[in-house]
Amino acid sequence: MEKPSTREIRNKYQVFSRNAWYVRTVCRKLSVYFAWFFARTSITPNQISLLMILMGIIGGVFLAMPGYVNGLLGVLFLHLFLILDCTDGEVARIKRKVSSKGKFLDLIANDIVFVSIFSGLCFRMYQDSFVLIAGFGAIIFFLFSKLFPLYAKVADEKLTGKYLNPIIFNTKFKSKVCQIIIDLASPPHVIAIITFGAIFNIFPYILFSYAIFFFLYFFVSLFLRLNMR
Repeated sequence: MEKPSTREIRNKYQVFSRNAWYVRTVCRKLSVYFAWFFARTSITPNQISLLMILMGIIGGVFLAMPGYVNGLLGVLFLHLFLILDCTDGEVARIKRKVSSKGKFLDLIANDIVFVSIFSGLCFRMYQDSFVLIAGFGAIIFFLFSKLFPLYAKVADEKLTGKYLNPIIFNTKFKSKVCQIIIDLASPPHVIAIITFGAIFNIFPYILFSYAIFFFLYFFVSLFLRLNMR
């Protein structure tokens, strides 16, 4: 079994394509040490992915607990989620165990951590009915935004035999504004914003803002899909 050094991992096994700034400059620098360790064990990349999901769930549990320190512990586990999200791919390339199962775990991990974050914040804000409703709205419209591309895929494949446009924002619009919208819905940026909320203790404002964001994100995405052809 190959046991590369941290320098070899950084030069040979890290992939930086389309990574968020925080992932490139912080998570990737830390993940090499995790990858170095896991490469010397019998732990598989998929097991690292499951550990990553567990970190995201634990982060959401701490966010659900009242108290400033619990909020900080929550975001700490969420940052571990991001680091392990880099690590599993690096270890998969080192051990030559890249698989469709691993890709699947990566995809569902992002969705699980979203639901974990916003569910945790909803439980944290349970005494404020208005914010609580907004939080559940964020979860519902986030899940809707994940489902409608699946329905579009089924419709396209039934009509043409192929999926015509898997990421409508990237193909229909190339503007910076649309890219910012996509970034705001990505795990690294959500976790960065949640971290900001934990430090300054402004979770209600963030939860309400994301409720509006995912509401608009879903309907704008749906509108663009329906007006493509």
